Amino acid sequence: MFNFSSKTIVNKEYKLSDFLAQIKASKEIRDDAKKIDKIVFQNVINANSLNSIEDDDYKNIYVIRIYLREVTIPRLFIEELDRNIAFHTYFIFEYHDDITTMVAFKEIGQRIKISSRYYVSHRKQEETINVPLLNSVKDAYKFILAYQIGIQSRNSESPDEYITRGKAINRLQFQISKTQSGIKYETQPKKKFEYNERLRRYKNELEELMKVEE
Repeated sequence: MFNFSSKTIVNKEYKLSDFLAQIKASKEIRDDAKKIDKIVFQNVINANSLNSIEDDDYKNIYVIRIYLREVTIPRLFIEELDRNIAFHTYFIFEYHDDITTMVAFKEIGQRIKISSRYYVSHRKQEETINVPLLNSVKDAYKFILAYQIGIQSRNSESPDEYITRGKAINRLQFQISKTQSGIKYETQPKKKFEYNERLRRYKNELEELMKVEE
């Protein structure tokens, strides 16, 4: 996966039963967790491991590798666990040498807030992803989000600004698709003209949002 500095490597295995007790798991969540073979905290990314200055809002990123007994991701368990981890997280699920990755944007304050949907990759063979020079945990988190979501980040934006822009891009892409479908089936010239104008506006907005710094 990501070739983060060796200083970030932990590879510490934890008991599933400890997590189930910590989150006071319901029967439904316990049943969901039966898909898990073992849980390993693979990397801990923080100011010390990056040789950077500590940021109160971005202290740690836990890269958590979960070995599965079956191909299906235990979403109920993971989402409940994530709400109980007071640091940023990135999940890697391994099954028969293939992996699936999963992340949602978290805001860490007096309470933990999952501020985006969970972005889940397709099942794939694992490969090494080169990591650029990172000056902070915040930059590392933004890098992970950008890799998972597939929208290039801007140097000047924070992770929450990146997520906000990503959500706007997704909305516009949906609107463009919906409008193109409307144009295809519209027979009235006036309505078709309105659709085309709307489509042009959406595409211009999308182009601006997709721009990154030179």
